[in-house]
Amino acid sequence: MLEAGLTATVSMHVRDADLASAFAETEVEHYPHVLSTPALLGLMERACAKAMVSALSEGQLSVGVNTDMSHTQPTALDVLVSATATLSKVEGALYWFDVEAADPAGIVARARHARAIVDHVQIEQRAERRRIA
Repeated sequence: MLEAGLTATVSMHVRDADLASAFAETEVEHYPHVLSTPALLGLMERACAKAMVSALSEGQLSVGVNTDMSHTQPTALDVLVSATATLSKVEGALYWFDVEAADPAGIVARARHARAIVDHVQIEQRAERRRIA
């Protein structure tokens, strides 16, 4: 059983694929050459997932089920950004985390994120049933 206060940190250098500008699909879409919110959210989720590893049995993984995020500062290409997740509580089947992301200049985002433990095969089977429905 995981206990409140557990922390985990994951870091990455911002790559071209992580930039908001990489999401443009048409000529009229223009986004800045800074770390995108989706890429940052992924990093924050990875920190939470890392914190949960010891709670998983064989065949299980954790999945994100809820996020409230504020991305307040830009981070440039090639800059190191880190996300630190702190388990705040376990509520039924949900593991709630407070997450902060920072680059060398300071905090760039904060989030409250919930994860659940699921069976790896079952969740993929559920997704497949939805695809063919």
